[in-house]
Amino acid sequence: MFLRTALKVGLLSFATLLIEGSASARDWAKDGWEFVSESDGIKVYRKIYPGSDVKGVAGEAVLDGSIGKVLFMMVDHKHKPDWINRFKEAHTVEEIPPSSNIQYSSFDLPFPATDRDFVFRNDFSVDEKLRGVVIDVKSVVDKRASERADLVRGEIVRGKYSLIPQGDKTLMQAEYLADPKGMIPTWLINFFQKEWPYKTLDAMRKQLKKPYIEEWSVYTKVLKPQLDALPPEAAAANPKLAVPAPASAPVPAAPPTAAPAANAQ
Repeated sequence: MFLRTALKVGLLSFATLLIEGSASARDWAKDGWEFVSESDGIKVYRKIYPGSDVKGVAGEAVLDGSIGKVLFMMVDHKHKPDWINRFKEAHTVEEIPPSSNIQYSSFDLPFPATDRDFVFRNDFSVDEKLRGVVIDVKSVVDKRASERADLVRGEIVRGKYSLIPQGDKTLMQAEYLADPKGMIPTWLINFFQKEWPYKTLDAMRKQLKKPYIEEWSVYTKVLKPQLDALPPEAAAANPKLAVPAPASAPVPAAPPTAAPAANAQ
């Protein structure tokens, strides 16, 4: 009995290592991203998109906090001035159950540039392959947040955050293609935006240490149950890793493969 239990624990531990390793590994070059730099464990990438003079930027780092806490930080408007560069204002235009929302954000640009604002939709979902949470971000037009004469409305062409659990920490992979519009030269946009991944991920690390950071309620009520309901990845992908039930014991029923459908900044 002891040997059987030890074997089961050992195989499950090995499977867990495979899960964490496969989830965190990403071939950025295969997706068209060019490596730019790495500092303090933060990797920075950029990408040329067809039809766009503005380059995409991306970053990857391990954050010292759970997915729920990272998400809370991202939707916590009250404390965004603490960590978002040149932040001016933000509010939620609409909550779309179970896990989407429309947001408004504005930014204070240095003179002589005109301040910018953005209206965008966040869609939060569980990615079974990554075994994490993905946030898809894209600009939208919404009459409840119409354009203002004193601001230039920018566009988030595409944005994506992938949050992958790493024990009690989170691997964050963030990528953006955003056009601030207006009269700013493209070369200047690309020059400054390449700094966004490092500055943002470094600021997130510091913000997560604040005592008021907590688990986001939508994560605990909607997204986490879906994550917990995912089948064991290693056993599903490689049947050889499955731990057989003792011959003398009945084989337990398989767990459900998915939770009921449930779906910032």
